[in-house]
Amino acid sequence: MILNDVAAVPTSAPERKPKKRALWIAIGAVLVLLVIGGTTTLVVASNVHSQQVAAEKAAAKKKADAERAKEAAEAAQQAADDAKRAQRRDMVTQVEASIKKMAEDDISKGVLTGPVLTVTCNPVSGSTDDLTDTTTTFDCFVANKDNGDGTSSGYFFNATVNWTSGSYTYGLGKSGT
Repeated sequence: MILNDVAAVPTSAPERKPKKRALWIAIGAVLVLLVIGGTTTLVVASNVHSQQVAAEKAAAKKKADAERAKEAAEAAQQAADDAKRAQRRDMVTQVEASIKKMAEDDISKGVLTGPVLTVTCNPVSGSTDDLTDTTTTFDCFVANKDNGDGTSSGYFFNATVNWTSGSYTYGLGKSGT
């Protein structure tokens, strides 16, 4: 008697379970990697954006600071220039006072007739406002008579101011300019 031993051969269904499990594990791993990669990308992109925003803010602040510094320097220069112009106006007042004294001395000596009513000096070359001018020449008028019609009669003097040294010269007669 021959007996055939028939062994039970497992069906292929149990073999599929490990393949399905491996497939789900692989899909899960891919999903985890995608989530990690996406999160990393978002974090990196956010950091890059934050750095760009910070750099733009820093550049804007630097530009604003530079503009404020420029404006402050310009204001300081304007103030210094205004002070120099004021000094020049004061110097013209001193010149007019010196010419008035000279005219009064000449009146007391009988060289001119008086009295001195007003003294006004006007630039004929150079300027009191243009700070690049180093000298200014003035014609100065010493009024000794009011003509009653808005005009005056009197004498001309001249003066030259050296703005660099702060000195001036003056004398009787119109300037040669």
